[in-house]
Amino acid sequence: MIMEQAHENKMTRDETLKVALMVGKILLKSGAETYRVEDTISRFCIANGYEVDIFVTPTVIILGNEQVDSFNCVSRIRYRTTNLGMISEMNDMSYKFERWPMSYRGTMAWLEEKLKAQVPYGKWKVCLASAIASASFSAMLGGNSHDFIAAFITGGIAMLVLKQIAGYRPSAFWENALAGVAIGVVALICCAVSVQCTMEKIIVGALMPFVPGVAFTNGLRDYMAGDLLSGNARIAEALLFAASIAIGIAFALRAWVLWGWDLWK
Repeated sequence: MIMEQAHENKMTRDETLKVALMVGKILLKSGAETYRVEDTISRFCIANGYEVDIFVTPTVIILGNEQVDSFNCVSRIRYRTTNLGMISEMNDMSYKFERWPMSYRGTMAWLEEKLKAQVPYGKWKVCLASAIASASFSAMLGGNSHDFIAAFITGGIAMLVLKQIAGYRPSAFWENALAGVAIGVVALICCAVSVQCTMEKIIVGALMPFVPGVAFTNGLRDYMAGDLLSGNARIAEALLFAASIAIGIAFALRAWVLWGWDLWK
């Protein structure tokens, strides 16, 4: 029955390309690797009887073929995040393409809902998790109870600053740079309030939730899959994120010194 329904709901070439492009867009916006996006799009098109050439980078998806007068589909990706749950959901869908029971309209409505879905964890939960992680890393580095509390406050406030700024959709560089400024300023204030606080342990602990490990790992995986352009782009992006946070912290420390306060007493 499922196979008969899947046969009845077989899509045309244009419908197949639209659905494939939507699936790829969701994967790429959720932080999926390039080879995973290309493989999923290819599997869906082949399941519907069409073969296309696929080119994916972290910011664009291009579908087409070598015929001069044939089709060409392009989708620009301007904002990406990390949503492993959505990647897993799209990955599960990709293994059901051969017996997919939904029609074109039903599939597009389902994908539109997924594309507009909110991240599974809200802003305050993420800030709380960042605060707990920061405090835990500070303790792992040998920090005392004062460092633990200060890192908790610093990590939570820095993540809150990043989430508030992200609503205005600036570049990722400025998001992370301002989060770095928040880390530096709050850590300095905590050290000024309590002489038992250790600035290095607070700053390093609060930094850990912002380390772009997923982006760097995805870049290496793209390299191993042979996607050199995407690998370069993702690794450069990860290095840029790390540099922006460091620049923000350095700016806060330098401004503190120019204001006339001592960093270490």
